Amino acid sequence: MKHAVVLLMLLVFTVIARHGSARENKDLLDITSGSVLISATSEYNQKWAGLLLLDGTTDLGWCSKKGSAHPNTVVIELPSRYTITSFSIDNTNVEESGYPGISAKGFKLYVSDTSASEGYKLILEGEAAKGQKKGFTIQQSSPGQWLKLEVLSNWGDPDYTEMMELEAYGIPSGAAVTPQPIKGVYDTNYNLMWLLQSGTSIEGCYDWDNGTLNGTTDGRVIRFQWVEDGPQIGTAMMVLTSDGSFLNGLWYENGLYKGLWYGTRVTDGRAPKCGQGIAKSPDGGGAIGQSLDKVGRAIIYGIYFDYDASTIKPASRETLLKVLEAIKARPDVKLVIEGHTDADGSDAYNQALSEKRAGSVVEWLVANGIAPGQLTAKGYGESRPVADNSKPDGRALNRRVEIAVDK
Repeated sequence: MKHAVVLLMLLVFTVIARHGSARENKDLLDITSGSVLISATSEYNQKWAGLLLLDGTTDLGWCSKKGSAHPNTVVIELPSRYTITSFSIDNTNVEESGYPGISAKGFKLYVSDTSASEGYKLILEGEAAKGQKKGFTIQQSSPGQWLKLEVLSNWGDPDYTEMMELEAYGIPSGAAVTPQPIKGVYDTNYNLMWLLQSGTSIEGCYDWDNGTLNGTTDGRVIRFQWVEDGPQIGTAMMVLTSDGSFLNGLWYENGLYKGLWYGTRVTDGRAPKCGQGIAKSPDGGGAIGQSLDKVGRAIIYGIYFDYDASTIKPASRETLLKVLEAIKARPDVKLVIEGHTDADGSDAYNQALSEKRAGSVVEWLVANGIAPGQLTAKGYGESRPVADNSKPDGRALNRRVEIAVDK
């Protein structure tokens, strides 16, 4: 026992010596961490966009427009105020695109504690590796919440520059940023979108093919299902800036990344045509009820479980009450409560865990007034992803509960 304790202490001290604290191990430049791309001076298209530098993989990345190889600037807001201790540029897979020398090379990295547009101080200058990932230790850095990366050159391509991923690690500095309310109207690339917030639960609609959505938020990151005429159904993840003015994110359909979804908060009184009627669908149950009626299923985010267990956390209550409302409005419709996981862990483990979690949701619903014969619990483990399991945002979207009409 004494030897085990000593080994554990040595492991902890080793982690602290290398990284300062365990919190430094979290990649800050990731959508799931709450970082958001504010701007990129040049983007080839939505499949080669600046936000894809924050998606956690080297499968997709950023490319400049033709003829705008350099210089280029990317501005990112961190989830809160940090002192950055290390930074990396990952050019893995870049040179395989058929454009030799397209990898980013010379760069400067700045941090600001003022805003996304001013107050920047240089904290790092260097050269990224051709076709590879290269990390840099930052010896002295001022704390801040905004990073600006200037890409000054590439390895020879005259027309384009590419990067696949950015990473940054650091130590929190000062108090955490207080999240702004999500609720409001946003002018997005899919027309006006209206969001209603109740605790951690999000519900809304948008003026694109009668779109509706429902999901959850931690105050900054939003995970949700969207449903449109067709019918079509998919998922999305968006991040709200600390001042509440701008949303930026990615959307998926049939388990595949499809594009960007972004917009600015409306302050001039405009409202989407879909209006606030989403709060109560004609048959009851809000956006969840409309999803059941339109596509025969609803993807539910916001039901949380204890780690490695099926115990439902108290924070799930707001979402569970919305699910309860939708089911009570359809007493004659038999439903399957499905559990789904990401791909971490073995198939057998994820299958068993998803079954237990689905069963826990059924137990809660029955205890709150739903007839036992109306519901069936079923687990699918990792077998039915709605997003890319190779990406952190995809794995977060795959961890979910679904309600399906039992046919």
